[in-house]
Amino acid sequence: MREISGQPLCQDWELSLQPRNIQGFPSSISISAMYKQGKLTGLRWLIRDISDRKQVEYKVICQQLAKEKELSELKSCFINTVSHEFRTPLSVILNSVEMLEGYSDRLSEAKKSNHFHKVRLSIGYMVQLLEDILFYGKAEANKLEFNPAPLELEDFCQALVEELRVSAKEGQDIVFSSKCDRPSVCLDPKLLKQLLGNLLSNAIKYSSKGSKIQFKTICENSQVIFQIQDSGIGIPKEDIPHLFDPFHRAKNATTISGTGLGLTIVKKAVDLHRGTISVESEIGTGTTFTVTLPCSPTCQ
Repeated sequence: MREISGQPLCQDWELSLQPRNIQGFPSSISISAMYKQGKLTGLRWLIRDISDRKQVEYKVICQQLAKEKELSELKSCFINTVSHEFRTPLSVILNSVEMLEGYSDRLSEAKKSNHFHKVRLSIGYMVQLLEDILFYGKAEANKLEFNPAPLELEDFCQALVEELRVSAKEGQDIVFSSKCDRPSVCLDPKLLKQLLGNLLSNAIKYSSKGSKIQFKTICENSQVIFQIQDSGIGIPKEDIPHLFDPFHRAKNATTISGTGLGLTIVKKAVDLHRGTISVESEIGTGTTFTVTLPCSPTCQ
């Protein structure tokens, strides 16, 4: 009593109780002092079973540990994937530079041109890879912004097609068509370039030589629809629900270079526009992505 009389009126602590012949349980114990005429006359004990609360806390801790493990695995996957994806184009550049430097006088103009073409493609690939990494990093840090601006859609899409034709395989072509009679629409040009650029790049990558990629834009009411259709390898049905997960690669695409970030970036760009994206695919026949974005003729 003398020890407690100098303490606050209430104390609260947790411990595990083990009554006789009963299974132990976590408890919370509170003690309050009882006074009469200023003198301590006794103690009131309150013992509460906190098993349910502890179970909830345990689940939360398990979820946090699982999340930390997932983040650690994603980080490891990211480092391994990116280092591999940079190594390939750098090797191509080094090989072409060495050939041009050491055998320039013996190479035909056609072979020189081919090496320069390989260098340009490899540099373009690395630039796109860096842009994807920076975009994904900003998205994960919630630092991406939606900045709509008046956009001449047909000119924008045609310029993007010309830019991507450089990376097309032999005989491949991107066939662009537009059913949009508006002079301009209000969309974010940077996000739109990432969105369409990744979808078109995937169509090129996963389609064979000589194939055609259909790229359509349609303006309907207050929205614009983008459709990209290829005749490539297709996507297995079991992979479709995970297409937009970071670093996910379809099981039939693991031998083809790629980071697994492209469609994640596409989905984030679509979400920032408050739009929707759908996919239809058949193995050996091809894939069609349809993106619908709300827009207005003017940015107000």
